[in-house]
Amino acid sequence: MYHELKELLFHPDLFFTRKAGEKIDLLLPAIIVSIGSVIGLITSFVVSDFLNITESRNIQVFLTPDNFLLILLRPFLAWFLLSGILYAVSRVWSGKGTFISTLQNTGYGALPLTILAAVPILNGIFLNVNVTIPQMIGSGIILILDLCTIIFVLWSGYLWTSAMEKTHTISHGKAVVAASITVLLFLSYDVINKLGLLNLFLR
Repeated sequence: MYHELKELLFHPDLFFTRKAGEKIDLLLPAIIVSIGSVIGLITSFVVSDFLNITESRNIQVFLTPDNFLLILLRPFLAWFLLSGILYAVSRVWSGKGTFISTLQNTGYGALPLTILAAVPILNGIFLNVNVTIPQMIGSGIILILDLCTIIFVLWSGYLWTSAMEKTHTISHGKAVVAASITVLLFLSYDVINKLGLLNLFLR
């Protein structure tokens, strides 16, 4: 499995060309998304420990059953939503692939996002007012983490480009457009989400 994931991350054209000739299997993509879901749940509890807010608000923000389920299921909802967007745009370009194959390969392409899921832990630490580090250093670290976020999202976009090109038998340029739309939507959501988290720290 290690060699397969290494090929996915660094040689996606070869990986998705091979997958196009194989039977569709959602197990490994589901595992990738599930790991991101579990990491997201863990980081939410860890970040809550660094928030300088009252215990009652802490529970209200992070530990309600609704928020628990939302955090747990959000990666799966994102998986289906991103797959739907990639499928729809590819079909506009006369793509030939099915939704289920798009779902499979979108899940594979989400591997960098799964790795990225642990970043909020570091963000939570450096945004915490109780951590005594110089403001300039803390701001620099946060900037680096934000740049890492962009890099990993673009990395997923790179994988999705290869995935859509091979899945739907469309040109590389059209696959880039489909992946770019998805990446921009994801980054927009990420910015909105981070602004909301920042407001919690600043209250």
